[in-house]
Amino acid sequence: MAEQGKGSVAAVAAAIDLVLPRGCAGCGCAGAPLCASCRCALADLALTDLGRVAPHPVPVGWPGCTGTVRYEGLAARVMKSFKDGDRRDLTDPLGRLLADAVLRAVAGPPFVGTGSGVGAVLLVPIPSAPATVRRRGDRPTVLLARRAARLVAGVEVAPALVMARGTADQAGLDRAHRLDNLRGAMTVPRPERVLGRDCLLVDDVLTSGATLAEGRRALLAAGAARVGMAVCMVTPRRSRRPALPFPRPTD
Repeated sequence: MAEQGKGSVAAVAAAIDLVLPRGCAGCGCAGAPLCASCRCALADLALTDLGRVAPHPVPVGWPGCTGTVRYEGLAARVMKSFKDGDRRDLTDPLGRLLADAVLRAVAGPPFVGTGSGVGAVLLVPIPSAPATVRRRGDRPTVLLARRAARLVAGVEVAPALVMARGTADQAGLDRAHRLDNLRGAMTVPRPERVLGRDCLLVDDVLTSGATLAEGRRALLAAGAARVGMAVCMVTPRRSRRPALPFPRPTD
């Protein structure tokens, strides 16, 4: 019955979109969820270095994270529309950004040459707080992970992480308070899902690194072999470590 209910909601939403079609999430023009012009503008926000990046200061034990575009301007508007503006029609273009980061992540350390070799790399989405899931009605990061998994060979989605306790909204916190807010906040209820497996944490945006660092801690505590990180977008900051380039935009 639950599945039938979801199908009915989806059918109603599709019918509404036929009557009231949504415009481009970037500029509002009629047509595709993201018009050709805005797709080009999004491509112009590509990171100047597509290697592993890190926030500054670099969190302890940080393994590096792959990302695709800078989280600013058009990119930020599109991501906010997807997550909190009920624009799930953006799953495909944003999922492709994540897929690009995932592909580069699984082709480098810690997986190449040192991986566990046990099955596919598990794409583990960063979990949402229960209240956020109730408000949104779904888990946007899981949707992006599933889209990315259809585009990248050798990976599979495993929503193994959950929130172990409530946390404050990260948006208004500085780095130190973000770390305190998330310390011990995530857990893996079924450790057997990740035991001995290579995992790649995926999220929408990298800012301070606190969320990804906590997810990595929880996965390693549950017995994951190795844990990498990949995101769609990266908030422009600078790292002083050459091995983890995080350049500011040059424009």
